[in-house]
Amino acid sequence: MKSPVLLLAGLLAVSTLTAQRAVPSGGEWLIEPGDSAGEVRLTLRISDRYRSDNWNSENDAPLSELVGLSAAEMGGSGATVRFKIVRPAGTLTCEGWFDAGRGSGHFTYAANADFVTALSRRGINAPSAWQQFSMTMTGVGLDLVDELKRQGYDRPTAEELTRMGTHGADLEYVREIGSRGYHLKDPEALVRMRDHGVDPEFIASLDSAGYKNLDAEDLVRLRDHGVDGDYIAEMKEVGYTPSDPDELVDSRDHGVDASYIRSLKEAGYDNLSLAELRRARDHGVTKGFIRRVADRGYGKPSLDEVIRLRDRGLD
Repeated sequence: MKSPVLLLAGLLAVSTLTAQRAVPSGGEWLIEPGDSAGEVRLTLRISDRYRSDNWNSENDAPLSELVGLSAAEMGGSGATVRFKIVRPAGTLTCEGWFDAGRGSGHFTYAANADFVTALSRRGINAPSAWQQFSMTMTGVGLDLVDELKRQGYDRPTAEELTRMGTHGADLEYVREIGSRGYHLKDPEALVRMRDHGVDPEFIASLDSAGYKNLDAEDLVRLRDHGVDGDYIAEMKEVGYTPSDPDELVDSRDHGVDASYIRSLKEAGYDNLSLAELRRARDHGVTKGFIRRVADRGYGKPSLDEVIRLRDRGLD
């Protein structure tokens, strides 16, 4: 799964301010070899010390986007190169140089009027100049719009498409989430999930543990509270696989993990419910304290009695 890193100061301004925002005429590009064949690592930067519209994006881009740039030029040693990064919403005309597969330079931006027409045909309002620029920079295209429709999502607005692009909820993310059975209807739910780190790998770990068909908020809550595949597997290993994942959320929040459960089992307290384990954890009951209780001659009291001794300050 590609993970675009997008940092844009002030991008989440309300739509009225977005519509008024001046579109940069150009910026800087940086290209490095990609991790996969047929791709490069592309960084686009815009920096203006007199304004707050600073942008730094980094993601994998197919070589097919680099129109007019040959493999020989990319492997060159300092000669000037000129090419275009052609995307559905606009084109970046680039000039710079390469040295052994790494290059840098400047670009100028031009919007694609046909993109606005194509959006209109799909029932989507015309984007502002800034929104169209943002969609160019993040690679939002008609294929994303069509995929959302295919999966039964509500028709997105231009603003929602812009947010999806800048937050990394791109075509690949939508497809991979969809392949896991999640068609969430609301495009904004995809943005929220992406922001909270809900990715296909996380969903797969929940699926394998039997937690399927959760809604977007359930996925976000599990991710935010650290209930991931590793935690679920560790809890399963010590005998805890509750049907309700919220039980795991509560246990995680209270510091109940596999290590703690094993320590109480070693002290002779096994077969405790998750609620009992949470209560014991909250009251500071540890294996060491239980041993001190035994050393004081209390034998093996019930968990409630251990908690009472702990609350009374036995040490």
